[in-house]
Amino acid sequence: MKENTRLHLFNPDCELAIANGGRHYMPSANVMRMASDLAFLPAWWAEEGDWVLVKEPVDEAFGKELGIRVRCVTEEELAGETANVVGVPWGRSPRMCHWLAERGMGEEWQEEWKEWYSRRTARRGLVYLSERMPLEEKIVPQVCFSLEEIKRRMADSEGEWLIKAPWSSSGKGQLRGKGAFIPKVQEWINGVFKKQGYVMLERYLDKVRDFAMEFQATGKGMEFIGWSFFTTGEHGEYHGNMIAPQSQMECELVRLIGEETVQFLKCHLPRMLETLLPDYRGYLGVDMMVYRDSESVLRVYPCVEINLRFNMGLVALFLSRKYVAEGMEGEFTVSFYNRDGEACEETGRLSREYPAVYENNRIKSGYLSLTPVKESSRFVASLLCY
Repeated sequence: MKENTRLHLFNPDCELAIANGGRHYMPSANVMRMASDLAFLPAWWAEEGDWVLVKEPVDEAFGKELGIRVRCVTEEELAGETANVVGVPWGRSPRMCHWLAERGMGEEWQEEWKEWYSRRTARRGLVYLSERMPLEEKIVPQVCFSLEEIKRRMADSEGEWLIKAPWSSSGKGQLRGKGAFIPKVQEWINGVFKKQGYVMLERYLDKVRDFAMEFQATGKGMEFIGWSFFTTGEHGEYHGNMIAPQSQMECELVRLIGEETVQFLKCHLPRMLETLLPDYRGYLGVDMMVYRDSESVLRVYPCVEINLRFNMGLVALFLSRKYVAEGMEGEFTVSFYNRDGEACEETGRLSREYPAVYENNRIKSGYLSLTPVKESSRFVASLLCY
């Protein structure tokens, strides 16, 4: 074993676990299934010789055609082998940090970290940027501490709103409405107040494009890694990421919001993050949005969320740079299936319809499942190049 072997873990419950705050928090059955089905995913950005924690043994041939050279280990296999192993989770949380610390692979969660992960921190980032670039005042979220305050603020102006929990993930923990709340909605809002203390109230905007800037925070500063374009569903749930050259993505942003705004973001986003989060270390992404204002002018919402963890945009970036043939386009997606066998049927169909073509150990076109698919699989991560 090499010194300080890195063990990668996929824990998509990190924001929910932070909101809960308990070391022994248990995610929902669906989230646990996602963690299990997609446990192999970190192998695509891990380095040769790293380990990846999986729920069940993985066929050694899986991923070998593209040069995956990691060791997959189950929790049982890991027991007794944790000396000189450092845990590298998808994201930190009280639950994950405690699990790692118990095994000597990481440090315990620090309570002062919690506010870093809240939507209130993203609001502070937006205010920082608004002092340096012209933004519509209405896009700055408002912090509300009661149902009456929400209703009063909504009544002050027309239009739809989004109510968001301070700590939540990928489309969860948010509601869209105009202010007339049925009892079930009021119950949900009051539940967020009880558990998390406040909610964020945001304008619902006429979205044109979701995008993000991806970074790595090191002791030497905030390194910009690249742009990511992603798609979401009606409720903000994640669907997939675009695979394309960085130059193409930046040209598309210039077309939408102009060269001056793009350069502003590249200059000021790292400074904003260093100001807000001087002690954070690791990967992170800032979700943004191009939207159409009331006069049909395209504008940028430069800090919708700050995700202090690895994220799907980073996965797409690593895939594009390490495993996709130069200049190729495509899409990285995470799909959900409702019944046993459905994932196997669909991945089989896509593999036949879009057979993978390789060039110099990179995928040039076609479909590739990025995680092992079993009869019981519900979640599948995949890549389709064209």
